[in-house]
Amino acid sequence: MMDISGIGIFAAFLAGAISFLSPCVLPLVPGYVSYIAGQPDLRMTRSVGLRARAGALGLSACFILGFSTVFVALGAGASALGSLLLTWRTELNYLGGAIIILFGLVMLGVFRLNAFSRDTRFNLDIPGGRPFGAYVLGLAFAFGWTPCIGPILGAILTLSSTSGC
Repeated sequence: MMDISGIGIFAAFLAGAISFLSPCVLPLVPGYVSYIAGQPDLRMTRSVGLRARAGALGLSACFILGFSTVFVALGAGASALGSLLLTWRTELNYLGGAIIILFGLVMLGVFRLNAFSRDTRFNLDIPGGRPFGAYVLGLAFAFGWTPCIGPILGAILTLSSTSGC
């Protein structure tokens, strides 16, 4: 028979699997897989050798390590940030209100902030089929995936922070 924590772990696994199969993530998987393997076409046929398959498996592990880094950091930072935010709750409420008023005035055109008109991009030329490229792609995947799984991730992080596990 499963105990409560076993049910929680199973529910978290099931929620993660369902969110991975969501329409905002699943169409991206073939592109990520081909980039990780460093091949435009990743059909595992008999002509693909065992060495190529092992290489793809190792690069997949680097990819998983990349997005696991982001989610572990979010999980570890959630309880630390939560306690810090509770300590400064009143001050942060005033600061948040001031920021919302500032954004509203900028959107109304009362004044203009040049810092809000800038665009910053990272142009990294990291070739596919290498461990570092797979790791960086895993980081990017996690940051892009976070809005899709926000409610599920938030529920899991809340459950884990309150259960004391």
